[in-house]
Amino acid sequence: MYRGLVRAVMAACAVALTAACQPVRPSPGPEPAAPLAAREWTAQSPAPEIAAWAWQGCQRASGGAGPCVERALVSLIDQAGVGKSMEVLDTLAGREPVVKALAHSLAHGLGISAYRSPETVAQTFAGCPASQMSGCYHGVVQGYFLDLGAKGQSIDRTVLDGLCAPHGDQPFLYFQCAHGMGHGLVTVHQNHLPMALEACDQASDAVVRESCYGGAFMENIVNALHPHHTAAGHAQTQGGEHVQHASADAHPADGSHDAHAGHGAASGHSEWKALDPADPRYPCSVVEEKYQSACYNMQSSPVMQWTQGDLEATARMCAGAPEGMRLACFSGLGRELTAWMAQDHGRSIEACRRVGMVTGSREQSWCLVGAAETLINQTADARDGIRFCRAVDGAEAKRECYEAAGRFMRSLVATPEGRAEQCALAEPEHVASCRQGAGLDSSASGDRPAAGRQLASGQADLHPPIHRSTSDR
Repeated sequence: MYRGLVRAVMAACAVALTAACQPVRPSPGPEPAAPLAAREWTAQSPAPEIAAWAWQGCQRASGGAGPCVERALVSLIDQAGVGKSMEVLDTLAGREPVVKALAHSLAHGLGISAYRSPETVAQTFAGCPASQMSGCYHGVVQGYFLDLGAKGQSIDRTVLDGLCAPHGDQPFLYFQCAHGMGHGLVTVHQNHLPMALEACDQASDAVVRESCYGGAFMENIVNALHPHHTAAGHAQTQGGEHVQHASADAHPADGSHDAHAGHGAASGHSEWKALDPADPRYPCSVVEEKYQSACYNMQSSPVMQWTQGDLEATARMCAGAPEGMRLACFSGLGRELTAWMAQDHGRSIEACRRVGMVTGSREQSWCLVGAAETLINQTADARDGIRFCRAVDGAEAKRECYEAAGRFMRSLVATPEGRAEQCALAEPEHVASCRQGAGLDSSASGDRPAAGRQLASGQADLHPPIHRSTSDR
């Protein structure tokens, strides 16, 4: 179950990154005389009221709506709490395309800013909602590691094992914590991916290690292609006391930020090149085999960006991956497509059909599974995946889609009764597939534990797709 959750979250994160890559055209209009009016709200004000205040001041901000919205949302945290700040973000994302495209990154920034201390990290983390592809969770964990790094504290097995332990009985939160760990470790190691992966290896739990790898590979892509969405980028945007410790890692504006600035060499590591457009399977082609599944699950993100959304070229890249890594790559492509197709079910299904025309029906099914898992992860609601599966054509593709939705459901719905109720929403002839994935039937795969520290194999690492904003073009 956790492996699927890992793929799905990576899918979600990839969606966020892909979304940041889509051109977003703000409404035309004159520059404002003043960015934000005086506050006329309280912590008890409804989120739409606060959202209206923020958007009124930010929609035509000279520095761009995104940075202005981020500063406005961060200003809410001390007075209204991170939960209300995220509620305002959710409201804005539902209304304004420019905010929707940046919402996962903005949620990361809110989580980083909400972090206060190691003593309160578990409480702050649990106070985040699962909306915007769980970006708030990831940001809190990034803030934690930034704090430890700024204090010069050693990050060892005790630290890694202890961070996510408070959430061990909640599979969804446990995964999100471990995934955020990968983001944070890349930042702490100054964007040197191999060092961050080795740090992930210190965790005792295999689930945490695999999820940490996924977060590290995603942060590697963000650092290379969207440095303004990294922790350092958020620190520069916010300029607040809670994130200043990230600013030391800020990158030069010329983009020369893919090496480790000498730290790697001093530690016995060579300089690190984050990505290589000339080799679409790099860095997956050079990292150790144990890291490759997490890497290939993310690799469609940079390839889709380099090729400006060339689906066939990206499918061929996945087809050239080692046989054991192709499922991860094609499910990651399904994740990416949900962003490129603006979460439109029909367009995403058609895109996966085109993948199948290039490669085959098996790869088409993997693409559909990745898309379904991503849609579930975006809202933390398995019913969104079931609605997607209903629109899929073909009995076998539907079976795999519903089984994947059921597997993901195991991390979100605690009771068998609740999972049974959601599976009942499937088409009658496919209810059994959903129930099998959800661990409700004795016929469910015997090697897939129904609960605990192991998630059903075959689920996706849930990164949001990686989008680009107007400033990325």
